[in-house]
Amino acid sequence: MKPPQVCGTSGRRRIRAKHRTGRSAAEGRLERGRLSDAESALAPAPPAALEPLIATFIATFGVAWRPTTRRKHADDFARLTNWLQATGRPVTLASFDFLTLAAYVADLRARPKVRGVWRPDLNVAARTIERGPVETLSANSVNAYVRPLRSLAIWMADEGILPQNPFRRSRRRSAYDPLLPTEDTPPKGASLEDFRALERGCAGNRPIDLRDRAIVSILMTTAARNSSVRLLRIGDVDTERSVIRFRRAKGAKTFDIALHRDSAVAVLEYLAFGRPNLVGSAAPPADDEVLFVSTAPGAARRPLSTRSLSWMLTRAYHRGGGTLSHFGSHRIRHGTATLLVNNGMGLEEVSRYLGHSSTGPTRRYAQQTPGALGIHAADALARAGLASGSGGRAEEPTALPGGESWDPR
Repeated sequence: MKPPQVCGTSGRRRIRAKHRTGRSAAEGRLERGRLSDAESALAPAPPAALEPLIATFIATFGVAWRPTTRRKHADDFARLTNWLQATGRPVTLASFDFLTLAAYVADLRARPKVRGVWRPDLNVAARTIERGPVETLSANSVNAYVRPLRSLAIWMADEGILPQNPFRRSRRRSAYDPLLPTEDTPPKGASLEDFRALERGCAGNRPIDLRDRAIVSILMTTAARNSSVRLLRIGDVDTERSVIRFRRAKGAKTFDIALHRDSAVAVLEYLAFGRPNLVGSAAPPADDEVLFVSTAPGAARRPLSTRSLSWMLTRAYHRGGGTLSHFGSHRIRHGTATLLVNNGMGLEEVSRYLGHSSTGPTRRYAQQTPGALGIHAADALARAGLASGSGGRAEEPTALPGGESWDPR
């Protein structure tokens, strides 16, 4: 019996054609629209469109997000799809691979850093360049832009939509991660001189001065976030128990923190002489009413917006003699945390005071200055018998040979 022929002349031709073109004859007929029904069932499906998957991801998890989080994710996803279209790449899963995402990250690293103008402006990039030489986006900014893409990739991989998570290939030291770059940057904290300038800028007896002074006092003593202070209700401030209740900007939870005496006095003064004039009513306010009201036309009894509070702080800081171009609530938060750490408050305590869930973020917020580290080191060296003196405080000038003196201060 003659054995069956495995591969005839036509079969060898098909194999050679596939090696030359990198695709099978069926794949070629798929492009020409000439597949039979059987071949159509076996042909690989085209890559799924990316935008419907993004919409499904946001609809699945976005119900638990705050409006700001939803807006950020939408902006980050739109930034990727716009880049894919601008570079001629398909907006499909075929473009959601490691090499394409690495090229996208490289493009982000070359983009100009936006500063000094309102970011949502459509012409923000052009306006930034017109202001003169600009820096490029930092690695941490790029990291923030790409993290939502990683969340999307994890979800698609778990659902079986994506055969391989492209971010898994980049698991290495975070400083060398090509898709999620990071860098250590010095904290942008306010100094004690900056705080004094801010206080001077809030001096005055007008109703708006009383409001601004109370806001600044709470920000400086509690290191609270912008939204936590803006959204305070009158019932959240308990002057009898010296407690203030904040609503976390991240997590939508509440936590109580001590209300310091100076802040309590500023709030009571504002409630007695400032707020009634701003709302146009001397009637006692309800506990659920907004504490710090806006002065914008038609916005009586409404809270300040995020930008309004930032602009108020910057204007007051400049009135008091401050020299930084921008002075916002997060700079105050960093500055207060740094001052607390450098003046003896433990890192764990500062972390709880700031409302952090761990000490990791606090370490980046509050860094000990060389002077504070030197004092602690000098105390430890003196106790160990390796050094002498006043614990590094140098309260008196040090005597040098020949009768001269040296004052390290």
